Amino acid sequence: MKAFSALVALATFAAKVSAHYVFPQFIVGGVDSSDWEYNRQTNNYLSNNPVTDVTTEDIRCYTSTQSGTAGATASVAAGSTVGFISGPTDMYHPGVVNVYMAQAPSGTDVADWDGSGDVWFRIFQIPPVLDGGSTITFPSEGMTIVNFEIPSETPSGQYLIRIEQIALHVASTYGGAQFYIACAQVEVTNGGSGTPGPLVAFPGEYTEPGILINIYYPIPTNYTQPGPPLWPSTGGSSTVESTGTTTVKSTSTATSSKETTTIVTTSVTSTAPSSSATAAVENTLNAAGRDGPEPQSGDASPFVCTVSNEYYSQCLPA
Repeated sequence: MKAFSALVALATFAAKVSAHYVFPQFIVGGVDSSDWEYNRQTNNYLSNNPVTDVTTEDIRCYTSTQSGTAGATASVAAGSTVGFISGPTDMYHPGVVNVYMAQAPSGTDVADWDGSGDVWFRIFQIPPVLDGGSTITFPSEGMTIVNFEIPSETPSGQYLIRIEQIALHVASTYGGAQFYIACAQVEVTNGGSGTPGPLVAFPGEYTEPGILINIYYPIPTNYTQPGPPLWPSTGGSSTVESTGTTTVKSTSTATSSKETTTIVTTSVTSTAPSSSATAAVENTLNAAGRDGPEPQSGDASPFVCTVSNEYYSQCLPA
C-alpha cells in the first residue's frame, strides 16, 4: 500500500511538472467565480506557460499577443478581502507573490483599458523565509488560494488587480525566472481618500533584484522583493496568511525603491521517507523532464525528496 501511495504521489508530481498553472478564478464576497469570469483570459490559458521576458507587454496582464476575453467587472468594497485561485494545479514552484492594483483613467471602462503607463501600485506580498544563509523557504509554494485585502484607503473607481507568482527555481540565469500572472477587473466602492503609490509601469519596473538569483547555492542570506514599497506602508497587507501552510508575519524596511524583508515564522517539521522512496522520487522526476532545479557544480549536498502523503511530494536541497 505504501509503495502504491508513493507511485501515486510520483505520478501526481510528474503531471504538475508538465502542467504549470494560471489564475482563472477570482474570489469576491467569499464566493469563487467561474473560470475567467472576472479575470482576463490570458494568452496561455491552454498551455499554462509562464512569462519569462520582463521587457514584453505580456509581463503586465499576459494579454498582448492576442485579444483576451475581457470578462465582467466585480464590485468590491474597499477594505474587503478578495483572492485568486490557481489552476489546474497549486503553485508548486518555489517563488514569491506580489499583488498590484491600477486605477483606470476617469471615463474609461476598465474592460477596455490595457493598464499601460506608471499606474501600478503594490498592495500585498508573500516573501520568502530566510535564516541568514542556512535555509530559504517559500510560503507560497504549494498554495492554491491567495487571499488579500483591498486597502480601505483605496479611492472608489475601476481597477485592474494583478497577481504574480515569480517562480525562482531556475532563476540563476537571465530569463530564468518564471512569471505566472493574471489580472482581474473590479469596481471599488465605499473607497477612502488615500493616494496610492509609488506608481510603476509594466514593462519597465523589473530588472534584476529578486529575479536573477540562485536560491540553491550558495543559499541567500537576504532577499529583495521585486517591486516598489507596499502601499499603504502600514496595514494588513504586511501579514500573510497562507492557506494550507504556516502563518508568516513580515516586517519590511524600504531600501531605495525596493523592500528587503525579514521574516518571523513558525517551524514546520516533516518526516523524510526511506532512502528507496527518495531515490524513486528523484528517478521519476528526472525521467519526467523536470524543468529544474538540477544540482550546480560545487553543491555541498544532494537534493532530499520528501513524500508528504499520497498526493504531494517535494524535492529540496539538503
